[in-house]
Order: sequence, then C-alpha cells, then structure tokens
Amino acid sequence: MCHTCQVPRACLTDLVARVRNAAGLDGAFGAEIAPHSDRYVINQLSDDQVRPLHGVTVPAGAGIGGKAMLLGRPMAVTDYERADTITHDFDRPVAESGLRSILAIPVMLDGVPRAMLYGALRSANPISDRRMDIAYRLINEYRFDLRIDDEVVRRLDELDTAASARESTRMREQLRSIHADARALAEQVTDPELRARIEALSVLAGGLPQGETPVAADRLTRRELDVVVQVAAGLSNADVAERLGLAPATVKSYLKTAMRKTGVHNRLALIAECRRAGLIP
Repeated sequence: MCHTCQVPRACLTDLVARVRNAAGLDGAFGAEIAPHSDRYVINQLSDDQVRPLHGVTVPAGAGIGGKAMLLGRPMAVTDYERADTITHDFDRPVAESGLRSILAIPVMLDGVPRAMLYGALRSANPISDRRMDIAYRLINEYRFDLRIDDEVVRRLDELDTAASARESTRMREQLRSIHADARALAEQVTDPELRARIEALSVLAGGLPQGETPVAADRLTRRELDVVVQVAAGLSNADVAERLGLAPATVKSYLKTAMRKTGVHNRLALIAECRRAGLIP
C-alpha cells in the first residue's frame, strides 16, 4: 500500500517559493524525481514568468538540470544561451522565460536524487555565494523533511505488514475451524452423497484442490486424520473423543499411530508435518 497521500509531504512547491524569495532570485522552479527514474518533469514554479518551463521533461544528462542529476552535484551557468558545458535541448522555454544565469541543485538523499531545484537570474551575472548558501540551507530543511516522510511511510508499511499477518492468522484459524467442523459433521452423516459433499468442503478448507492426493495421504487412515484435524483446531484429547464419539484412549492411540507413520514424536510436530503435506490448513 502506498502512503504518499496519508503523511505530511515535504513540500517542493514551498521550497521553490522560499528559495526565490529568500535568495532574491528572479525565478525558481523544480521537480520531484521518482525512484529509479532517469528523467523528471518540471512542474513546480515560483511565478508565472517561468511558466514556459512547466511540463518540460528533462532526461538525465540533458541541459543543466539533467547534467546535475546525472553527476549528482550542483551545476551553474552564467549565460545559458552561450554555455558550452551543457546540451541545449531546452533553449526555447528558457529563452521564453527570459532566464540567463541558472543554478541547478539535485536534492540527494542517501546518494539518490529525489528532486531538482533551479534558481535563476535574468541577467548574465554569477549567482552569488550568499544566494547559494540560502538555497542550500533551505534544501537541507527540505531534505530533512524528506527523511521524516520516508520514515513515516516505512513505519506505516510495517503496521500494514503486521495487520496483514494478523488477518492472515485469523483467516487460517477460521479455515482450521471450518475444516474440523466439516470432518466432524461428515462422521455423523449417513447419506453417501451428502457426506461426499461435506468431505469435499473439508478438502477445500484444507487448501488442497479436489482430487489431489497429498504426499502423506496414504500414511494416515481417515480416522487418524480426523483426530489430527481436531487436535490442530485446539481441542484436547477429551474434547476430540467427545466430538468424534470415541474413547479418550482411542484418540490417544490414533495420535500415536499417526506420529509413528509420519516419523514424528509429539503432537506439535505431527500437526506441522500434516500441514506441510497439505493434509490440514
């Protein structure tokens, strides 16, 4: 289950706006980067003046941002149009936005790019160290929020796994009870057709396709298996005897015979072996 819509998200929109305002830039924009992705789509903008960049898909290595993503480190150009260190796949939207000096900073978490942040000026002047320091400080806050998000999602996933395990255990217990009830009921039915249908239901509850013979089926008699089924459902020898109309000593004898046939030495091991063989749920 995905929890990305259930936890407070590190907000890239807020980061873009804060970097532009706090660093005094002419524009800022960015994109989240999906895990294991080799591209991203710019969809976070500081203002309408950089609107031409909205929806631009940036593959790794393309332009200043794609190169920063590929290398895993910041990249900067003072005059984008004349820069010879990057590809010029996005000259048109950059020109339409009026941007010239651009800084691209990949937001890395545990060595993986999680977002790309751009800051830009409309003049061909280097982005100062002061402005970069402001951007890095805000990015570090965003990175911290990302780590918090990841931890929350991880713990929610753990809870989901635990809940699934509990539900699975509950369903297994229900199947075992149904299986035991069906086999006990079959013993009380004299009509051959109805008895066959009840036994078929017990087979389904046991998890075996109808008509399939489990590996250990020939080792136990039907009566021995009936006793094992009831014991696996949590009944004592006395309860099994009462339910199946047997003497307690007979129940104990059936269990001993079943243990000898399956090569085990106690009730728990007998139940485990029968479950492994697919005889009981």
